[in-house]
Amino acid sequence: MARNVELDYPNRDKASSKVMRLVVIVVLIVSSVLIGIVSVRGWDLMQEAKTLNIAFIAINVIFIVQVLRWSRGVLPMAAGIAAFIAIFSGVSITSWYQRDAPGYADAALSADLGFLTTLIFAAQIVVIVVTITAFSQNWQEEVERTVPDASGSSRGGSPDPVTA
Repeated sequence: MARNVELDYPNRDKASSKVMRLVVIVVLIVSSVLIGIVSVRGWDLMQEAKTLNIAFIAINVIFIVQVLRWSRGVLPMAAGIAAFIAIFSGVSITSWYQRDAPGYADAALSADLGFLTTLIFAAQIVVIVVTITAFSQNWQEEVERTVPDASGSSRGGSPDPVTA
């Protein structure tokens, strides 16, 4: 006989988990927006990073959708991608400021992009910390609950006796 069992996720009902989920989503959105702003404003100045920036934004959008679905598995991947983006942004901060000199195209814009790249770097550190914190909340824990059937008895607590 089939048991009437439903799965419950008690850690998803906690206020701390709901807040952390919201914080993860907001931080990923902020990260994507910053990358998008630098990509759009520096489109003519960038050399090979255009495709990579678009890929990072697309990956962050996928992570946002998965976090909205309470998928805990994307959290360490988001932290890993954030570390990757932090490395790229950390290395490129100085190059944007080096372009803020006479003789370079749009020198004033380079300083702005350097500041935005610094914000991207800081946002990636926040993404790493927030996603790892959310990962430790065990959103995936399941608890089986027996649901009473139409007659009012719960079928799943004890096995049915076998008749000969």
